[in-house]
Amino acid sequence: MLNSTFQRDTEYVVKTFLELAGDSSDIASKKLWISSTDFFYILYLQGLVDSEKLNQLTEKMVQSKTSSPINTLDRWDSFISTIESTEIYTYKQALTSFFKGEPLLFIHNRTTAYSLNMTMAKQRTWSEPTTEKVVRGPKVALIENLEENIGILRQRSSDANLIVEDVFIGEEQLHRTSMVFHKKQCQPHIVNQVREKLQQINLNNVQDSGMIEEFLEEAPYSPFPQVQNTERPDRVLAAINEGRVAIFVDGSPFALLVPTTIDMIMKSPDDYYERWLAGSLLRLLRYISIFITLFFSAIYISLVSFHQGLLPTELAITIAATREDVPFSPFIEAMVMEVTIELLREAGLRLPTPVGQTVGLVGGVVIGQAAVEAHIVSSVMIIIVSVTAIASFTVPQYGIGLSFRILRFGSMIIAAFLGLYGVTLFLLILVTHLTKLESFGMEYFKPFYAKNSKSWKDSYVRLPFKKANVTKR
Repeated sequence: MLNSTFQRDTEYVVKTFLELAGDSSDIASKKLWISSTDFFYILYLQGLVDSEKLNQLTEKMVQSKTSSPINTLDRWDSFISTIESTEIYTYKQALTSFFKGEPLLFIHNRTTAYSLNMTMAKQRTWSEPTTEKVVRGPKVALIENLEENIGILRQRSSDANLIVEDVFIGEEQLHRTSMVFHKKQCQPHIVNQVREKLQQINLNNVQDSGMIEEFLEEAPYSPFPQVQNTERPDRVLAAINEGRVAIFVDGSPFALLVPTTIDMIMKSPDDYYERWLAGSLLRLLRYISIFITLFFSAIYISLVSFHQGLLPTELAITIAATREDVPFSPFIEAMVMEVTIELLREAGLRLPTPVGQTVGLVGGVVIGQAAVEAHIVSSVMIIIVSVTAIASFTVPQYGIGLSFRILRFGSMIIAAFLGLYGVTLFLLILVTHLTKLESFGMEYFKPFYAKNSKSWKDSYVRLPFKKANVTKR
């Protein structure tokens, strides 16, 4: 039935279409007579149609009843040619257009219907990025409208080599995505791989780009994201100029960037908008914060539980004094406080902003102080957990920050059983995994082990633009 073409019996066609569309209260229909024998139907979804344009169209068609009746095939065709419309021939095409918000025009005794371009877009206005804030730089974030997102890229770049290619995904191929790449900078095999992976996605209800991200990853069980996401147009353009592919999903304010390396994820736009000395220092601090996030608690557990002799005497005595009345092992201490911090962080994220900030601040202070006074945890452990939590916030991408927070628990568990040997083993396994990981043929750990020294000019630090050929993100 869906692939059936329309018959000349317009009444039957409209009735069949309404049965297929379902009995929904927001479906509206208008039947208007043009002459004693000719009429037309307009079907539309309330709330998605520009009512002013639709009323103007119906008035124009009704007025023709008294002036020049549209009762012949030629006159219908001449009238339709003045309307921005698309011809449709099957019920499937009609349903697809209808639920996108396009009104349908059914004309008496015609086997062709028309979808009218009168959709009233529901979208928010341009605003400042919420997940990638910068002190200095553009303050515009992407929105949920794909055409508008592509338009802002065109506005910021007049390069004719910027190519946009649409790919429709899902079993019914109804959801639109767009690949944006630089024709000269991007390698053709990367574009082909991205296109093939998008075409193989079978999801029909795609609400955000995060839903297709896993389909693009080559190692879905890895804790590290192999696809970078961003809501900043400047970062998207910088990635495209570097030879990467940007993927936009209709309805999502986040673009996906591939291929991806851990070096790209750890960079922030602030690194390029500030002077190179400040950018280099901030970047080094981020890598130090990664180490603190992953291993600070694990090293404390190892030293206190297994390797007390490695601690300076005065520090060992101080730690022992704070743990004198604590009945739990360092591992239990750390797990209790780390889980508490994660609970507070999640609660603060889900609650309204004013309440969430209060819960995070007051909850952390009150619980920490009460736990020390109740001798459940030591004061040194409170300091270590707090420093670890603060360090995890310095990562510029939320997704990679989640990965480090998850891996932190793994390093703590192995440290509780094997001490510093376990921490070292965990580090070796982590580096080995990163070395083997790839994203669309590019090494994920590049350029940290690159033999070419030029690859290091924009990795750990950022050299001046005159010394290193870098592109702003």
